[in-house]
This record gives sequence, structure tokens and C-alpha cells, in this order.
Amino acid sequence: MKVKSSLIASAVAAALLVQAVGTSIANHTTNSSTKASASVQKQGQKEGLEGKHEGKGEKQKELMNIINQYAMPQLKEQLTKDLSTRDSLKKQLKQTPGVQKQEVQEKAKRQAVYQAHKQEINAIHQQVKDGKLTKEQAHQRLEALFGKHEGKDQENDKGKEQGTRAIYQELGTAVQKKDKTAINTALGKIDQNLKSSIQQLQQQINANK
Repeated sequence: MKVKSSLIASAVAAALLVQAVGTSIANHTTNSSTKASASVQKQGQKEGLEGKHEGKGEKQKELMNIINQYAMPQLKEQLTKDLSTRDSLKKQLKQTPGVQKQEVQEKAKRQAVYQAHKQEINAIHQQVKDGKLTKEQAHQRLEALFGKHEGKDQENDKGKEQGTRAIYQELGTAVQKKDKTAINTALGKIDQNLKSSIQQLQQQINANK
């Protein structure tokens, strides 16, 4: 289901970006460059189980701090505009009849998967509590479990995520070095991704009216 797949990819991309950049800022202010650099790299590769539940508002502020501090004026204006447009279109897409119907269907399907694998899922969570699995390992197992029922779109999401992850790592490293040229290069790539996302969202809105 392409609509849901694209929404997931967009959400993951945004989460990874603000997570990597936010961690970079926080660590930089502690004047611990070595630890900060390692943390940024790990965050760029990580989607913890808790990640989906963390506040998006605060992370958006962290991203805007980077843009406001380092982005060239024209790029800053374009990024701000594109971020706002993307967020607005995502809200519009969620309100379309097609997506609302699809969300109900997907919720029912995922609930069915959960019921079918309840013991296995609970066992994974318990292993995390017991320290036998890291959150990253647990996430991978749960993703693999639910991915069996997601089809090819899940594979496409992973491909997109890998492509954006490299950009987020690039940005995090550039912020650590205070390399304005590299930061603006990475931000430019992010804006290109935003433009692509906006175009896809517009198409999906029209297709699901």
C-alpha cells in the first residue's frame, strides 16, 4: 500500500533527521567532541522502540536551531517553507477518505498480526527488560516480524531510509565540526528530499480524495 508506505518513510526520515541533529547539538554543548561524534553516528543508525513516542515538537525546534544558525539565507527560507508545506500536506492527506479507510484496514491487520504473535512479541519486550536484548535488536526483530505482513513496500521504505540516513549522518558530522559549507551542502540535500516528499504527498492527496 503505497500511501501508508510513503507516510512511514516520511515519518522515519523526519525522526532520523531531528534525532541525529538534536543529539549533535546536545553533545556539542557539553564540549565532549569524541563522545558526541560517536553518539551522532549511533543515532543516525538507530530507531529505538521509544523513538516513535518521543515528542516531535522539541525535535523540530532542534532542527530549526541548526537551520537558523547555519543555513544560508535563501536556503533557510526555502527549508522553512518546505518543512511547513510538507507538514501541512501530511495533515491534509490523513484527512482524505482513502487514507482514513486505509488506516482502519491497516490497524485491523496489525492487530491481527499482534494477536497471532502475541507470545513472541511479549517475549521480545521481556528480553529487553531483562537486558538480554538491546532496544535496537528488539526493534529489528519486531520490524522483521511485522515486515512479513507488509510486503514489498516495506522493502522500499528501508531503501529510502538508508538513502536519507547517510545525509543525516553527514549533517551531524558537519555540525560537530562547525563546517558551515558541509552543513549547507547537507541541508541542501535534505531540502531536495523535502521537495520530493511534497510532490508525492500532493499526488497522494489527489488520488485519495
